[in-house]
Amino acid sequence: MAADDLQRLLVDRYGEHADAGDLTTSSLIDLVRDGADGVDGADLFVALIGDTRSGVTVPVAVELVAKGFDIVAMIEIAAWLGRGGNVPAPFVGTLGRAFLAKAADRDADYGTRAHALKASMILAQSDRSLLRRLQSDLLDIDLADDGDFLRHAARIAGAVLAHEPDDDLRALLGKLVEVVDAEDEASMELGLDAMRHGLDADAAETALQAFEGARGWFRRAEDAGDARPDATLYRRCLDALVAFQSGQSSPDLWTRIDEIRSAAFAYTAYLTTSDRPEDTTSWLGAKTQERVHWSMLALRLGALDTSLLKRAWLDAAAVIQDELLAVYTASRSFLRRGADGGLEAILRPRVVEVLRGELHSLALLDQWIEENAASGLLPAAAHLRDRVADAREAVVTHRPIEAADGSSPTAAIVELLPEASRSSALARVAAGMAILVETTTPLVVSELFETVTAGLARNPDYLADPMGRMLFDAVLWSSIQFVVMRGNVGVSTLARGRYLFERDPEKLPLEKDLQADYVEFLMGSPLAELCQAEKRDVGGGRVDVLFTFLRTKTVAELKRTDLKLTNDEVVGRFGLQKVSYDVTNVRFGILMILDLRDVGGGQPYLSERISVHHVTPDWGTSEHAVVLMRVQGRRETPSQL
Repeated sequence: MAADDLQRLLVDRYGEHADAGDLTTSSLIDLVRDGADGVDGADLFVALIGDTRSGVTVPVAVELVAKGFDIVAMIEIAAWLGRGGNVPAPFVGTLGRAFLAKAADRDADYGTRAHALKASMILAQSDRSLLRRLQSDLLDIDLADDGDFLRHAARIAGAVLAHEPDDDLRALLGKLVEVVDAEDEASMELGLDAMRHGLDADAAETALQAFEGARGWFRRAEDAGDARPDATLYRRCLDALVAFQSGQSSPDLWTRIDEIRSAAFAYTAYLTTSDRPEDTTSWLGAKTQERVHWSMLALRLGALDTSLLKRAWLDAAAVIQDELLAVYTASRSFLRRGADGGLEAILRPRVVEVLRGELHSLALLDQWIEENAASGLLPAAAHLRDRVADAREAVVTHRPIEAADGSSPTAAIVELLPEASRSSALARVAAGMAILVETTTPLVVSELFETVTAGLARNPDYLADPMGRMLFDAVLWSSIQFVVMRGNVGVSTLARGRYLFERDPEKLPLEKDLQADYVEFLMGSPLAELCQAEKRDVGGGRVDVLFTFLRTKTVAELKRTDLKLTNDEVVGRFGLQKVSYDVTNVRFGILMILDLRDVGGGQPYLSERISVHHVTPDWGTSEHAVVLMRVQGRRETPSQL
C-alpha cells in the first residue's frame, strides 16, 4: 500500500471527518479498534505500517496486535510479512515483541497465537535481539499448552534451529515429540536437523550415523501423522543413501528409484501452487522451489541408466544428495533482508555447499570427457572417467578426497588432460559452475515461475498430466534461470554471452548463437539427460530442443527477430511453428526469441520478457499454451549506458 492509503481507508470507513494527519496515536486507536477484524483488519495493519507518520501509526498497529485483530486478520498479516512486507527498522523489535506477547496469550484461540508466532519469527529474521527473545520464548513453552499451538510451535522451532544451532531448541523438540498433537511435526523437524548434519558431515561414519537417525525420525513422523508424504519422501531418499554408503549395492536400485519417484509425484501434487500467494521471504520456506527440486530429483533418477549397477548406485546417490541439499535449502533457508541490513548470512551446511559444487563440477567434467572421447585428444578417456567416478564416490560417501593442497578433485583431474584440451574442459566446467552460482539466490526465478504456472492453469494437459507437468516445471525453472542469468552476467565472466552485446548491424548474431548458448546451459544443468538438440521427426519437422521423459515430450523453439513486436505479436508471428510440433505431445512448450530490436542498448525488465499465451491454430480446435521468453541482444554494458 502507498503511504496515503491510511487516509483513504479511514475516509472510506469513518467518513470525511477522519483525517489521519490530525489524529494522535490514542485517538487513532479509539477510532479503529472496532474495525480490525478479518481481511479489512490486515489492510488496516499494512496501511498503518506504511504511513509516513510511522511514529504515530505503528504504535496503533502494536496495540491492535495485542487487543484488536482476530484470527483472519492475523493470518493475513503473517502472510503479508512472509511475502516481504516491509516494517520500518526502528519498529521491528517493538512489533515483534507484540506478536510474541500475543502468541503467549492462552486466552486467545490457537490459530491467532500460531500466526502471531510466525509473524514474530519473520520479523526476527532481520533483528538479532528479537531472535534471541523468540528463542527464549520458545524454550519457555508449556508442554501442557494447546496441542494444535504446540504443533505449530514445533515447526517454528525447527525453522529457527536450521539457522541458529541450539542444543536447547533441539531438546525442546525432543520433548514436543511426546505431545500427541505435536509428535509428527516435532519428529519431522528433528529428522530435517539430523539430515542436515548428515549432509554436512566430513566423515563417512558421521554421515551414515546422522542419516540413519534422520530415517528414524521421518518414520516416526509417518506413523504419527495421518498423511506425511514429505516424511515418506525424505525417508525413502535416505534409505537409498544409507544403502549406498553401507556398501549394499544390491539389485533393488530400480525399485528404490521407483518408490522415490512415486513419493515425489504424490508430494509435488500437494505442493502445487494454490490461489493464495506464497510466502517468499519466510524461514518456513518456499513451496515452489521445493516442488521444482523434488520434480528434478524424480526426473534425474528416472533418466539414470541402471544397467551398470555400481555406477548406477553412485549416480543415484549423487543425484539424491545433490537434490536433497537443494530441497533442504528451499524448505529452510530463505532469508529476509531489509534495506537497513539484518542478518547478512544464513546458516547453511558449512561443508555441503562445497561438496555440492564439487559434485556438479565433476559431473560436468565427466560429460566433457564422454563427449570428447572419440576426438583422439583423450587417449586415456576411460581411465579419466574412472578417476572422475572415484572422486564423485569420495564426495558422496564423505570420505577425504586425495588432491593437492588447495586444489579440488576436479582441478587435479584436469591437470591429467593433454594441455591442448584443458581450456575447453575448464570452460565447460566454468560455464556450468556459473549456472550453479547464479541460481543460488533464485527469488526472481521463483516469482516468474509462479506467474507462468498460474498462466498455464487453463491448459488441460498441464492440469491433467502429472508427468508432463513435472517435466515442464523443471524445464521452465531451468529456462527462466537461463534468461535471468543472461540478463545479469557479463562477457568478462562468461565469454559465451558476447553475442548479446554485438550492436553492429552487419554482425548481428544468428538464431544458432542463441541455440548453442541455451543448449550448453542445459548441458550444465540437471536436465542434461533429458534434452536433445536438433531432433528430427517431431511433428514432421526438426525441433531446436526436445525434452523427453518416459512417454512425455515437450519442445523449445528458438527464433530471432529485429522487428519491434509486442509479446502478442511475437507469438502471432512465430507461435504456430512451435504449436505444430505438439501434434502428438503435450500441448504446451517454450518459444524463446533472440530479441535484436535496438532499444538503446538496455533491456526491458524481466517480467516484460516472459509471458504465457494461449493459441488455437486454424487447423484444429485444441488450445495450446506457449511460454514466450525473450533474450535481449544489441546491448551495452551499464557503464556505457
